[in-house]
Formats: sequence, C-alpha cells, structure tokens
Amino acid sequence: MPYYFSFRSIYPYLGDLAAAAQATLLLSVLAIVLSVAIGSGVALMRRSDSRLLRFTGGLYVEVMRNTPLLVILYIVYFALPQLGLRMSPFNSALIGLTLNSAGYMAEIIRAGLVAVPPGQFEAAASQGFTRVQLYRHIVLPQVFRTIYAPLGNQFIAVILASSLASAVAVEEVASWMQTVGSSSFRFFETFVIAAVVYLVLCQIVNLGRIAIGRWLFRQPEAYR
Repeated sequence: MPYYFSFRSIYPYLGDLAAAAQATLLLSVLAIVLSVAIGSGVALMRRSDSRLLRFTGGLYVEVMRNTPLLVILYIVYFALPQLGLRMSPFNSALIGLTLNSAGYMAEIIRAGLVAVPPGQFEAAASQGFTRVQLYRHIVLPQVFRTIYAPLGNQFIAVILASSLASAVAVEEVASWMQTVGSSSFRFFETFVIAAVVYLVLCQIVNLGRIAIGRWLFRQPEAYR
C-alpha cells in the first residue's frame, strides 16, 4: 500500500517546534562558547613545558574523544545526582556537550599552535614582546587562519550532537520529533521537519562562518 505524505496532523504542534528550535540553538551556542574556552586552555596545557600539564591535557582529550557523548550525558544527568550534584536537564546537557566538544576543540586549537613556526616565538622574544603581545599580534592570527575551517565544522557538529540532549529530557528539536511522532503517528513527516530544522540551523552557522571569514581574511587590520 503506497504511503501518502500528510503534514496536516503536524500543524497543531508547530507552535512547540519554535520553542524547541530556540532551545537547540541556545544549548548549541552556549556549548560552543564554553567548549572553545575550555579547549583553548587544554590546548595550552598540551603545549606546556610541564609534564604534569601535558599529561593532564592529553588525558582529558583522550577520555572525551573516546567516550560516547550519550554516556557522558548519562553520567552527568543520572550518576552525578547520586553524589549529591543535581542539575536541571538543560544544564546537564550543556555540561556534557561542552565537555565532549572541548576535547575536539582542544585538538583543533593545538594543531593551529603547532603550525606556527618556533622561530616566530624566538623572534618575538628577541624584540621584547610580552607573552600577551606575542599571542595577540603574532600567534592567534596565524592560528585562526589554520583552524578556521575545522572550527566551523566542529560548530556544526555541536549543533547536530545537541539532538542527544533529548535523552536527558531536554525539550529541544529531537525531543519534539519524538513526542509529535508518537502523538500523531506521522513519524516520516515529523522526521522530515526535524531534519529541515537542523539543516537550516547548520546552514545559518555555515553561512555566518563564510561571511566572517571573507571579511576577516580580506582585512588584515582586523587582527590588530
């Protein structure tokens, strides 16, 4: 028997979809910002002269990159309350997503730091540059150019990974998809709508990345 698409049963739920999309976007943006900050710190630890810091940074990266995000979310949401650390579903998802993404961010940023020739550090030191001036005027502009593309890809990966937040009761797009599919019995149509929402969110990030890149790379003074 042929299947006939019908979105009519989905219309009553579209109002909830807007709130779910906002939750997905907020969760993703916060996780991106926090994971970039944490990842930058871990990347610097991995480039440190201290063996302890290098080991700690490396251990963090390996644990986070080799543990499924779903397991991390379950640990934060279900296991930590057993230790007395209770958090809302949204905060639990934010912490789990941030910790996981920071492992990837750290390696992306570290790759950018490794790409800067060591001689530039020595030249800056000979010219009397402070460490802040060194990173601001010499290191970071080169690092940003190197990591620009993979960083954008990781931003999109965070948005897609946020769909797992539904597993810890966050009312975002994937959660809306499951609820509406079960209520309307129009799973195919519901999945298509959810896919379109994720596609739009990811393309907004991608177009923004392209626009910012063109603006920055055509204006060297933007790094000063």
